[in-house]
Amino acid sequence: MDMVRQPGFRFEEKEPTLVDWENLSKEETDEAYEKLIASLDEDPAQERYQSLMPGYANAFLERYLGVDNEKLGVLGVQETLSIFNYLEYDFEVYLTRLEKQNENFGVIEYSTDNFPYGGIDRFLMVLKAFDLVPSECFDGFTIFDFEWVTDFEYDAIDLPEKTTAYIERKRNET
Repeated sequence: MDMVRQPGFRFEEKEPTLVDWENLSKEETDEAYEKLIASLDEDPAQERYQSLMPGYANAFLERYLGVDNEKLGVLGVQETLSIFNYLEYDFEVYLTRLEKQNENFGVIEYSTDNFPYGGIDRFLMVLKAFDLVPSECFDGFTIFDFEWVTDFEYDAIDLPEKTTAYIERKRNET
């Protein structure tokens, strides 16, 4: 999600196969045509998702979307690729710091150009899909402590004193 915002970034694209149509038999032409038509249905984003997301993370996101889709009902159905696209393009996440504190705890510091408009739920679910359980978050306004009620639902507890101290510390850093 961070790499798509780097200057000059381009996705790797498969080189097209050149076909010498003039010198193919009817059978070879039909086969080449079938491959060409099939390639039009290939989704590069889906291929990226499958190559980057391990099975356990995909399984978690599918379970999450199953619950989320039940809530949406007739409003629409989301697929795992929709989360990937959201993080790549719409959420605009910039990872600014990754720090492992100890065996069970670390810090992921990020900024985003679009928060809070799209919310952070999908980002939190992606973290959880990789067994990274968010426990606290500064959303640009307030620091929250997350109390996880289920695998997919949480209560966000406002921490005003911690927020004030954090904002003051950040002001002093600049």
